[in-house]
Amino acid sequence: SGLRGRGNIMHWFKGGALALIVALTPMAAQALTFEAAAVSQDEAARRMALSRRYIELMQTDQFEGVIRAMISAESLSDPDARSMPAEDREFITRLASDLTVEMMPLMFDRLVPVYAEVFTEAELQALILFYDTPMGREIIRKTMDSMPRANEAMMAILPQLLDKMAIRMCEYYGCDPNEIRGVIREGAGLEPSSQARPRTK
Repeated sequence: SGLRGRGNIMHWFKGGALALIVALTPMAAQALTFEAAAVSQDEAARRMALSRRYIELMQTDQFEGVIRAMISAESLSDPDARSMPAEDREFITRLASDLTVEMMPLMFDRLVPVYAEVFTEAELQALILFYDTPMGREIIRKTMDSMPRANEAMMAILPQLLDKMAIRMCEYYGCDPNEIRGVIREGAGLEPSSQARPRTK
């Protein structure tokens, strides 16, 4: 059926959303809330405005291409997707890409209060001051350019990570790692689902 493998479509959407979040989030972020930090309403409003400006600076014309490239790569590496008819795979990949791009403005809006709470007013001002320079804009451009390759590099170690997970889980539960390795890999989209696998006698 052309709908086989639809369970892994969520991985492609997540890949696109993750690209947005990773691109916009400096590594030093620490979660806070305005309430916990005892921030005044005036400061909270300033931080919201600064956060929105920061996100505006981080948005580039490259975003759409990066999102589409990462979702396409996910579909090509997904065993269930590869088993689908080419026409169906192309349609679902295009659908996931189109919907993710369509939802980008909403994603950006939802990120504004997140960064307004995570970063102080001074930190947001510093981020804007830097990213609104030629060097800052060049770093944004190169970050966008490198994201598909960075994603490939991370995905390359995923099988090893999942195999270690199987071993550690079975050390804890007293099972055979080989019995659950396939299940874990299937859940991560690295192997075809059991429903799609050929039956053996």
